[in-house]
This record gives sequence, C-alpha cells and structure tokens, in this order.
Amino acid sequence: MSSFAGRMKEYPNMSLDRFDRENLHARAYFLSHCHKDHMKGLKGPLLKRKLKFSLTVKLYCSFVTKELLLSNPKYAFWEDHIVALELESPTLITLIDEASGEREELVVTLLPAGHCPGSVMFLVEGAQGAVLYTGDFRLAKGDASRIELLHSGSRVKDIKSVYLDSTFYDPRFYQIPSRETCLHAIQDLVQDWISRSVRHTVWLNCKAAYGYEYLFTNLANEFHTQIHVNNLDMFKKMPEILSHVTTDRATQIHACRHPKGEDFLATRLPCGGSSTPLNIISIKPSTMWFGERTQRTKVIVRTGASSYRACFSFHSSYSEIKDFLSYLQPINIYPSVVPIGRTHADVTELLKSMCRDVSSSAVVYRPLGTLKRTRPEQQTHDVDRADWLFEGADLAPVRKRVMMQEATPTTLTNPPDDPLPFTPLVTGDYMDCTESNDDEEEEEGERGWGGERPGGRRERWGG
Repeated sequence: MSSFAGRMKEYPNMSLDRFDRENLHARAYFLSHCHKDHMKGLKGPLLKRKLKFSLTVKLYCSFVTKELLLSNPKYAFWEDHIVALELESPTLITLIDEASGEREELVVTLLPAGHCPGSVMFLVEGAQGAVLYTGDFRLAKGDASRIELLHSGSRVKDIKSVYLDSTFYDPRFYQIPSRETCLHAIQDLVQDWISRSVRHTVWLNCKAAYGYEYLFTNLANEFHTQIHVNNLDMFKKMPEILSHVTTDRATQIHACRHPKGEDFLATRLPCGGSSTPLNIISIKPSTMWFGERTQRTKVIVRTGASSYRACFSFHSSYSEIKDFLSYLQPINIYPSVVPIGRTHADVTELLKSMCRDVSSSAVVYRPLGTLKRTRPEQQTHDVDRADWLFEGADLAPVRKRVMMQEATPTTLTNPPDDPLPFTPLVTGDYMDCTESNDDEEEEEGERGWGGERPGGRRERWGG
C-alpha cells in the first residue's frame, strides 16, 4: 500500500499518484497505474472544481492507463484533461503557474514498470537533475540494464533520487518466484482438477482485475477456454485481453468476485455458477502470506480442503530491488511503501547502503575524455548481510552499460502433488499483498489541502 505523499523534493510543482491535500496546488499530475492506493483524490470534488477553471492542468499517463481510467464513468470529467504519453519517448512538459505565468520545463519519460497493464515509471529530468519515480514495479534482475532510456549512450544515467516501491524491501522477501514459475504451478493444478470432469471448476480468488491478466491470458491459451469475470468494460479497448475473458458462466475457470468481497465458499462460485452442483477449488495468488510463514514452502500450498495459495507477486523482491539500485546507484532513495511489520526508519536504514556516497567520490580530470566519478568505496554495514551477492560487481554510478544475457528460464522444483498435502496456517495474523481497483475510494471531500495523516504526522515527500 503506497504511502507516497505525491510530491518529489526536486520537482514540487508536479504531483504523482496522489491528488488530494497539498497536491491540489500542483501544476500537473501524473498517474503511474490504475490501482486504488495510487488514485487518492483523483475523483474528489476539490480537484474536479480546479479542473473546471483551469486551462493548463493536465494528467499524464500511459495510453492503457488512460483507457482503463475512462472506462469508469466516475472519471469521465478527466477526458479533456488527460494526455497519454508514448512509452520510452522523452517528452518536454511545461508546468505553468496560471496566476503568475511562471514556467518550468521538464523532460518526462515513461518507462515500463512490469506491475500491471499500463503501469509505468516516470523518469523526470530538469534543472534539479534526473529523478526516477518507480510507482509500483516488478523488474527481474538485469532488467534495468535493458531499459535504453536509463542510459546516455553507453553510460548509465546519473540518477539523483529514486522514489522507490519498497513493498518487499525486507530480507523476509529475499527471493520471490517469478511469475512464470507461479504460472506453471497453477497450470499444473488447474490441469489436474478440470480434467476430472466438466463439473470440476477452478476459482481464481483475485482481489482486483488489473495485474492478473497475465494469469488470465496464459490460462485461457493453455486450456483453450475463456476466464469468467464480472464485466468486460475495462477490457473493451484492449483486444489482446478481451478475447481471453467472458461473462458467460459456462466455463471451468472463474475469476469473478463476490459483490461484498466475501471469501471462498466451497459449494458456490461468486457468480452463482450453474444449477448443476460443482466441485470447486479456489486458488488465491498472494505474496505476503508466504513471506510471513516461518518456513519455506512450495510455490503452491494447500491451505484447506478445497483452497490453495499461490506465491504471485506484482512487486520486486528484496534481491531484485537491490540489483536495480546497485545498477543505478542514486544519491538518494526515498521509500514509498513501508513493508508490513517494519517502520519507515527500518526501511530507510536498510536503503542507506544502496545510496551513492557523494562525499567520497572524487572527480578525475581526463584531458582527452569526459569527466568521470571514481568508484565510491562500497559500504559493508548492510544489516541483511547479503553483500556477497554483489561481490565483484562494478557499482560505480557512472560506468559503461552492462550487456545482459538472456535469463535462463526458472524451473519449478516442487510441482504441486496430487493432491497437495494440507498445510496448517501459521498462527497469528497475516496480511495479503493484494492490489485493488475497487471503486471504494474514500474521498477527501471538503477537508483542508494540508491535512495530517493518522497519528498527527504531516505528509511530506513520500512520508
């Protein structure tokens, strides 16, 4: 759950993924993707009023995010104020103060975030240097080296600050199975179940639609069927997804949802199913549950007579984030999410060793070449003691681009058995890491623009 307050220190005249309180003063808005925790205030009455009288304020996002947003009538008032930007295409954006006429020019580039359809990172370049806002992201190790616009020629760009999706920046989530690994495990389980008879049905217990399309499309292709969902509105302008989903209940794979968010009932599908009795299993993709367990588990775990958990993540793991940051070596890293069970101070301390120490970086003059920073001394006080992963790696912030080889496909070492043994739940509370695009946003209403968060702490620069 994002706790980013909406503004970056370097460029406070723009607001990202937050549209209430102090962000109502912004000259431009940016939306990384359509999940509820990144859309606070986006349909609020104060912002709607501001747009009514503004000639210059725009909302910038990807083309897919624009279509998803406008598929909901409650956001229709944004239609004349949205500017969809091409992915990986640097765009000059002028931020104008309508009262004074003051202008600020920025170059903004949308980079792939790998989180859900339309999700992007924002690379912002201007007078205060280059900063990167990741939004929510899932990048595998080595992916940063493949993103062309994080480089200037053969060099890695000098990134001053990263505003980071730190959802799993915690050693408990050191390594998370890839989506391919999870998909293969789910396919095996689905195949075993639905092949028993036409009455054997699978319910994918997904809290939101955006982000799970990877599962829907691949399962639909594998089993030559369509996945049942509640409605198709959000996919009408995305034919590559629309052809894999249906509102016809006569299918063996469902991803429909209970109107009131009720949990799984082994005797009934959320949509009601057919009049013929069905044999149903539920599969709930989640990551937090696996991270909170006291011992390692398989990719899929049986948690009840007819229910399963699958380790599936929209967010980069701890080791993937370390790889990403060690490649960029920014001066500052600001966490946008506090991992469950941690504090903001905890995650900030963990991130310190990934920041470039500018005080120890001497500048060497090279008369026949360009100026380069020398390699900073690598700090060794990382509390997770996992520095061995990066021994021998060139972590200098300015260096030649690393050309990565294609990753070796991950194989599933523990495919689900038939049937999977029941795994007792770990005692104590746990929280799922699930994304939501429910239309249940709490409006800020007519509250003040500079309000405080629960507990009295004022929101500043991502918390």
